[in-house]
Amino acid sequence: MNDLLNDSILNFLSRKESPEDIQKLREWLDADPAHREQLKQWLNVWDMAETLDNTEKYQPEDAYQRFIYRLEQDASLKADTSKIHQSKKSYLSTLLRIAAVFIISFSLGTISHIYYSKSPAKATTYVENIIPLGSKSEIKLPDGSIVWLNAGSKLRYPTDYGKTSRDIFLEGEGYFKVAKQTDKPFTVHTAMMKVRALGTEFNVKAYPDERVAETMLINGKVVIDKGDKPSTIEKSVELKPGQKFSVAAYMDSKPEEETDLQQEILTAPVIKQLPAVVANAEVSWKERNWRIEREELQSLAVKLERRYDVKIQVDDLLKNYRYSGTLKDESLEQVLTAMQLSSPILFEVKGKNVQIYVDLKKMK
Repeated sequence: MNDLLNDSILNFLSRKESPEDIQKLREWLDADPAHREQLKQWLNVWDMAETLDNTEKYQPEDAYQRFIYRLEQDASLKADTSKIHQSKKSYLSTLLRIAAVFIISFSLGTISHIYYSKSPAKATTYVENIIPLGSKSEIKLPDGSIVWLNAGSKLRYPTDYGKTSRDIFLEGEGYFKVAKQTDKPFTVHTAMMKVRALGTEFNVKAYPDERVAETMLINGKVVIDKGDKPSTIEKSVELKPGQKFSVAAYMDSKPEEETDLQQEILTAPVIKQLPAVVANAEVSWKERNWRIEREELQSLAVKLERRYDVKIQVDDLLKNYRYSGTLKDESLEQVLTAMQLSSPILFEVKGKNVQIYVDLKKMK
């Protein structure tokens, strides 16, 4: 393995990876099927580096068995098990203070880690799934629950998930189909809220860069409580099927403008009963046919950004235009061209930057 690939691995471990780093790793993984034996070598390297750092002894065989379990759950899972140059030893020791071991895998556009979180009371290993922009992924949890993750999302859970509890941690958007276990409630933790369920289907949207966090119940029952960050949730809220709960998200800085929904929930959370057609459209992002139902361009643009991994600027005069329709495998240019048929817009695409502006001829 060459130094460029080694550097890409180190960049990934330290969360400084570029798209080029990820591409190099994927190409290398596709070229070499001998993952399992290499995985043991990889874990041994981390074990030696951890010993050099005088940290708590890490058992690579345990991590290997956990990985094999996940590998059998998804036969397409690919693991990067390469060795790191010994000249990188001091750098690895520094990284080990943050994480004793990462197991990198790339499956259907998903980046997964298994990492080791230390605290004075207890050390916990987590599985983390990262969904790049322009992708989405379906994940089966050890208890049989299924999670669909939207673009730009992160999901993590302890490697002992399901033994005594079922706690997962979400940044972004996920649709959850929960396996029923009466004695072990299923809890989704986000910055603004905790969503508890037994056996049910629901959608949680909690992107860290958005002003609103939402939970929508499809069937069953969920209970929502306050999360770790400041919020206006004062007591537990139980949702009924078809209801959507929205709460203002805590952000360090306030944007220049708020949407109507954001202004509405700045003082208190909002619960709305959605028509079935709207509720189904809001969770259709996980399906091949993504249905849009009277969506404002201002919020639709954000979803298109994640779906196509672009940046979109919208003229202020166009932000309140609403759109309905169904998207399948269309390119972004095809989507924007279709939108021109029902609204006075022009667009310009330059690489990953998109400008949507007013067509003055149609405004007359």
